[in-house]
Amino acid sequence: MLAVVERAGGDVGIAGLVDLFIAEGLTRERVDLVLDAEVDGQPTLRDRLTSNLTNSLMRGLGMPGRQSPEDVRRVREAMKAGAGAGTSIGGEPPQGGIHQP
Repeated sequence: MLAVVERAGGDVGIAGLVDLFIAEGLTRERVDLVLDAEVDGQPTLRDRLTSNLTNSLMRGLGMPGRQSPEDVRRVREAMKAGAGAGTSIGGEPPQGGIHQP
């Protein structure tokens, strides 16, 4: 899988990578396993790809792209825990962010 990612470089998005993985005969379960693996406490490959795609989109819109893989991991983990800024839990007001009554 890593060889497929390296060959593609930053020229394809996640959907394009999935197509390449399927062409290589990899199952979705196998792809998800590799994309979501955390090695030595580092951000996942999915975090890295999301960071690259976000930065490319932001630059295309004329904004600086500054989303690091670590930033993506923090957002993903906060979402999973239901504790990210602006997250409403059980009908309570959002935690952090802007709240208007």
